[in-house]
Formats: sequence, structure tokens, C-alpha cells
Amino acid sequence: MKSVSSVDPIRREIPGEVRRFISALDGLMMSVEAAMDSLVVAHKNAHAAYDLYVEKHGEVTQGEGGPYVRILSHENCHQYGVLERRLDRVHAAQRAVPQSFLAALVGRFDALVGGLVRELFRLQPDALNCSEREFTFAQLVKFDSIDAARKYVVEKEIETLLRKSHSEQFEWLEKKFDIQLRKDLPVWSAFVEITERRSLFVHTDGVASAQYISNCQLENVPLPPETKVGSRLWANQDYFRRAQNVLGEIGVKLSQVLWRKVAPGAARDADRALLYLTNDLLVEGKYDLAKTLLDFADTTLQKRHASEWHRLTFVIKRVLAYYLCGEEEKVSEILAKQDWSATDDLFRLAENVLRERYGAAAKLMRKIGTTDELQKGEYLHSPLYSSFRKTPLFSQTFREIFGDETHMERLLTAEPPDGKPN
Repeated sequence: MKSVSSVDPIRREIPGEVRRFISALDGLMMSVEAAMDSLVVAHKNAHAAYDLYVEKHGEVTQGEGGPYVRILSHENCHQYGVLERRLDRVHAAQRAVPQSFLAALVGRFDALVGGLVRELFRLQPDALNCSEREFTFAQLVKFDSIDAARKYVVEKEIETLLRKSHSEQFEWLEKKFDIQLRKDLPVWSAFVEITERRSLFVHTDGVASAQYISNCQLENVPLPPETKVGSRLWANQDYFRRAQNVLGEIGVKLSQVLWRKVAPGAARDADRALLYLTNDLLVEGKYDLAKTLLDFADTTLQKRHASEWHRLTFVIKRVLAYYLCGEEEKVSEILAKQDWSATDDLFRLAENVLRERYGAAAKLMRKIGTTDELQKGEYLHSPLYSSFRKTPLFSQTFREIFGDETHMERLLTAEPPDGKPN
């Protein structure tokens, strides 16, 4: 007889879970945009064919229930019905596609929660000891070892957790790991609305229910005044994009806070993972989510970083996010909170670049020289130097230091990245 322990889930550490989650959100956003763009074309074509046919073979008549189309000849009714059904299908698809993708978006969040809890139980096995799950003797003898039984309990705990509402999931996590997760989390109400709307899309085709309104009011969700029981809710690309950012924010913050709580010694790994993620967001022009996560890193996590170097790096990344958005006052405000003269040359270089003091920045480049080969790649590709790179002073200073014109010329003639700032 095959034992229960033969089904052993692949271990996925927290950084990998988060990377897959963010990549999945991006993939779904790309997919919904492509699908909706295609449906816009399909709608235009279907409507044009419908309107042309009505113009040739029918007339619009005003009836008791409003205007309706009357086909003048019986022999043309069949083709009219074909065109009308085609247009109806396009309308249905324009409603169903974003609904389906929103359900998939929330589903990816649920997958993250499951993977996160699995890894947290591995890091803190004692958290599983208070599980109330019981086994009969017949069930116990099927396991090869205590470890196999433990893995089985973990999977059952996750399975039970994911059947709960998202509010109940957070309550469970707070109780299980003795931590507050929703305090000072402004995005929580938006998260609740998204998950509740997803439930409507799955179960009522988007028709608002009393439960939807009640759950939203319970979490202080600001609903539009026209939202009543029986009204229909939609999800266009703008809504989907906001949902992507909200779920991304909640998912990353949840992962970081729980990881640091359960494994305090992993602060360096947690910092590294968050730095990689936010750097990717900046490179790809996803500034809204980058600013949110870097605000979180520089405020909420301020005293939990692995070292002063990590803290200062997050400050610079945060300033860069606002700089790339053209928010000059915010840039100056954040930079003014730190005495940069007491930091090393690389941080002072970053400060001068962000203040656009390019003369001082060039002097620091020369001082740093070629002692750090990694810095060469930073100069060439980091968004930190994107504006500075456009100046003759940067080109001249870079060549003085590295004597490498090939990379510089390739950089200056390259096409800009395809990523569009959000």
C-alpha cells in the first residue's frame, strides 16, 4: 500500500514564492491587456457589420420598452440574428474576460499564501504543535515517520486555511504566528473589496449581494453610492491594474513581515530579496508598486534591516523611485533626513546624482575609480544614473576611469526599454 508520505510537496523558499507570485501577476496583466485589446477590435468589427446590416435591411423603432430593431423583410431575419448573436457574444466576452482574470489574480494570491505558510511551518515547526487535527490509529499507521505525518498535517492546515475568507486567513495568520498584520495597512480595505468582488464574479456574474456590501462596510470600504444589492459590478483594465498593485503590495508585505517574525536571523536574506524585487520594479518602470514597497522598507522595516548598509540602500532606492516619477519635493524631503556626509563614497555619489549635482558626482566617480568592477555595470545600466548618463560629463568621466568606449557607445545608441511607467 502506498503511504500518504509519498506525496511530498516541492520545497519552495519564500523569495522564490514571491518571485513566482509577482511574475504571475505580471503575466496575467499582460494577458488581460492583450485579450481586451483584441476584444476592442472584435467589438468594433461586429458593431460595424451589425449597424450596416440594420441600415440596409431594417429600421430602429421606438417601443414601450425603448428602441428596438425591426427587420423589413423576413428573408433577412436569419442573417440579422447571426450578427446580433455575434455582437452579444463580444459583449459577454468583454464582461467575462476581466472577471475571469481577476479570479485568476486572486487565485495566485491564494497560492502565495499556501506556499508561504508551508515555508513558515518549516522555519518554525513548533507553530504546528497547536494544531487541533486528530488521527485515528488506522490513519497513523499509514505514515512512514513522524516527519511524514507532520507534512500531511501541514498540507491539511493549508487546505483548510485556503477555504476561509481572506479576512479569516489573516486572522488565522495573526493568531498562529502572534503578529499584527492589518494594523497601519491602508491598502487593506482595497484588498477586501477586490477579494469580495472576485467572489461576486465567480458566484453571481458580478451582481452585488447583501454579503458583498456587508463585508465591505465591515472593513470600511468606500463603496460608490450607486452600489446596491442587485447592481452589477465590472472590472476594466484600470481596475485590474489597481488590483494587481494592491495584491502585489499585500503579498510582498505579508511575506516580508512573517518571514522576519518567524526567522529573525534571516534579515539579510529578506533584505536581499526585497532589494532585488524593488530594483526589478524600477528597471521595468513599475514605479507605483516600487514606491509603496520602498516606503514600507524605509519606514515599517527601518529598524529591522540586517545592517546600516541595507538601510541606506533602501533609502537611496526609495528616493530613486520618486526621482524617476519627477516628484522633486519628495526627493528632497527624504534625502534631507539623512546625513550623507557620514556615509561612504557610493552613497554620497548616489545622493549627488539624485540631487543632479553632476560635477560633484563626477569627482566621486573618479575617486571610486575601478576598485569595484561591479560599479561599472551600475554606471551603464542602473536607473540611478539614467539622467546623468545623458550628459557629456558622464561619458567623459566614464571613459577616463574605464577607458572603454565600446560599452559606452553601445549604451548611448541603444533603444530605450519597452517598459512603460505606470
